[in-house]
Amino acid sequence: MWMLDNIRILRDLDKKELSNLELLCQERFLKAGEILFREWDESSTMYLLSKWKIEIFINKDNKEIILWEVKAENILWEMSIFWEKHKRMASARAKEDSVVIVLLEFAIKELVSKYPEILEKIKRIIEERNNQNKKII
Repeated sequence: MWMLDNIRILRDLDKKELSNLELLCQERFLKAGEILFREWDESSTMYLLSKWKIEIFINKDNKEIILWEVKAENILWEMSIFWEKHKRMASARAKEDSVVIVLLEFAIKELVSKYPEILEKIKRIIEERNNQNKKII
């Protein structure tokens, strides 16, 4: 259960539930500056940021615009749960050496079907980020 212990969005799950979910996860290590994914890439993965920082950015008019910074214990690319086309709308880059936990599409669907309350938390996160993006762009 060590991989998911510090992920805020999963705090309502008990030890057995976390342990079962952890069987569906993989850890990925990123060096500072490494791209996790790019805008318009296909997506069927959600990431849980375990350690350090990732910055989310877009390129607009040949200029890079930082939308927000994701810090440890948060999620990345949660919107792929809701979209059928699974296109990423921004890029993600490690701001520091970072660790992400990878949840593939089947694991996301399993998680959401068993724990619909997590879906509500994810929706709130998306709303907050959308509001923040409107102020930046």
